[in-house]
Amino acid sequence: MIHIFGIGASGVTSLSQEAAAVLNSCTSLFGGARLLALLPEGPEKHPWPKPWRLPLDAIEAAHAKGPVGLLVSGDPSWYSAATALQEHFDCQVWPVPGAFSLAAARLGWALETVETQSLHGRGRDHAVDLAAHISAVGGRYLLLADRQSLRDFVAALTSLAFTPVQGLTLLCALGCEAEARIELDLDQPIWPETDLFTLALDVAPQPPLVLDADFLPDEAFETHGKITKFEARQSAIAQLRQSEVLWDVGAGAGTVGLQAAYTLQPRQVFFIESDPEALQVLRQNCANASAPAILVEGTAPQALQGLAAPDAIFIGGGLSDPQVLATCYGALRDGGRLVAHAVTLESEAVLLDFFKAHSGAKLSRIQLSAASPVGNLHGWRSAMPLTQLVIEKL
Repeated sequence: MIHIFGIGASGVTSLSQEAAAVLNSCTSLFGGARLLALLPEGPEKHPWPKPWRLPLDAIEAAHAKGPVGLLVSGDPSWYSAATALQEHFDCQVWPVPGAFSLAAARLGWALETVETQSLHGRGRDHAVDLAAHISAVGGRYLLLADRQSLRDFVAALTSLAFTPVQGLTLLCALGCEAEARIELDLDQPIWPETDLFTLALDVAPQPPLVLDADFLPDEAFETHGKITKFEARQSAIAQLRQSEVLWDVGAGAGTVGLQAAYTLQPRQVFFIESDPEALQVLRQNCANASAPAILVEGTAPQALQGLAAPDAIFIGGGLSDPQVLATCYGALRDGGRLVAHAVTLESEAVLLDFFKAHSGAKLSRIQLSAASPVGNLHGWRSAMPLTQLVIEKL
């Protein structure tokens, strides 16, 4: 039989009396050097190999001689070697309360309502992606971390300027006399001396969206004289599809982003606009819609720095600067969609150049006409033609 022992921060005293008796009967022990050093001499001790791997051959050879014990930190069923070992051997697991259970108990959180993840050993890219996800979704999280992964995660979270963090707590050495609790300040974080700990993060969820119609008419929006017309909004939103994070760049009155917020139900919508008159109208439209809106006052592409990575982008203004389109496409997540509208020749030229350089891009011309009086009769009055670029990032 192979026994897998969970060892808490207090060492072997965290084991039950029965588990301690079984541990003493083992002839061979495998585990990290720190845990093996806690035990007296007697059984053969086998530290994990470096770089780490599960030494199946050595475990099988030791198993042939007698009972084998594996020592793992915390609950063996949470992020440990136990799962992989059970695929090869008949095992008995001796659990102790893990870091997530202890952290939830200290914080008074219901564990079934908390998302649990590990940052430890998963690299900077994982920390950055998880920070972006948490910023967009909100909620409560318990994260296993080491010092480097904590630094990477906090740096990524800080770069997302609009993450509504309500609480950030480090829980160290849970379950022993040295247990400590540190409230982290994102602006001036205090890094703990211990190497492994649990990060508790509470992020405010995005507000719900409340609108009264599937597709709002033009008259439902305040305007400063410029607005993306109803039919053009429908076309743009049909191309954008579902999303978690949406950017409306050069938002103007915000009609496309607000309608997309209702139709596509993203967690966050960023409205980027620099014109003071447009911003005043945009604020009013956002307040009327009760949308999960974040207004960014500034000019793209500079104003895009630090925003949560989007999986949907609409560009309604600012295309006369080719860097706006290039920066937006570069920031778009894989599988996300970008839609851009142009009405001026200069902006249309930017879309055409992009279309030629990207085989997956689609370019369309939308021409709208409305019946209007001509004396006592009626005729068609054409709006300015609109050029639409659509591309999905593969």
